[in-house]
Amino acid sequence: MTTLEALASPNLLLAIMAYLLVSLLVEWLGGRLLNRVSDVASTHWLAEHLLIPAARALALVAFILFAYPTLFGLAEAPRLAELLAAGRGRVASLVNLSFALSLLLPLMPLIGRLPALVLPIQGMAAASLLFHWLVATQPAAWIDYWPDWPTLGILLAMAFTGHALARQLSGSLATAGQKHYEKAGLEALIYRSILLALQAPVILFYGLSLGRQLP
Repeated sequence: MTTLEALASPNLLLAIMAYLLVSLLVEWLGGRLLNRVSDVASTHWLAEHLLIPAARALALVAFILFAYPTLFGLAEAPRLAELLAAGRGRVASLVNLSFALSLLLPLMPLIGRLPALVLPIQGMAAASLLFHWLVATQPAAWIDYWPDWPTLGILLAMAFTGHALARQLSGSLATAGQKHYEKAGLEALIYRSILLALQAPVILFYGLSLGRQLP
């Protein structure tokens, strides 16, 4: 399965649409929550740095699960329910990994200055963990989770392009809707909601590179 074929698959399109809707809800409710607790410093901090990032991590994991097995370019694969039930707390592990990375990556010296890489790294980490469980059900195979240099270059180019498009599109849409909403808040809401839709090819391209290594 090629990248274009995977992007056009109903399974992946449904996953992207579901993520868009969930993200819009998370960002809208998160913004309202922050406004409500703006005068309570401790509660505001907890909501901004723990509760809302955890909800975003859950939405990202939902996208990864909805996109399975198309995410790895597979037409046939073990059922998702069976894969998750084969080990203890696997969904929680995916969410915890994504949440931990959302907190740690912005603090890293290099990646912290490159927000275009945060969501792709989260998505690729969750995808690699899910793929690791999938590999355990297959005949013995050596899987290289680190992409080769040409693949890495393509992933970086796609990540920065998707991020730039999300910034541009969110700014344009926020300008069009500023008659009814405050522009800065609306732009942030739109940006976070459409970011994965525009960076989904990064996670997909990485997932396909994993799937091609299966015997």
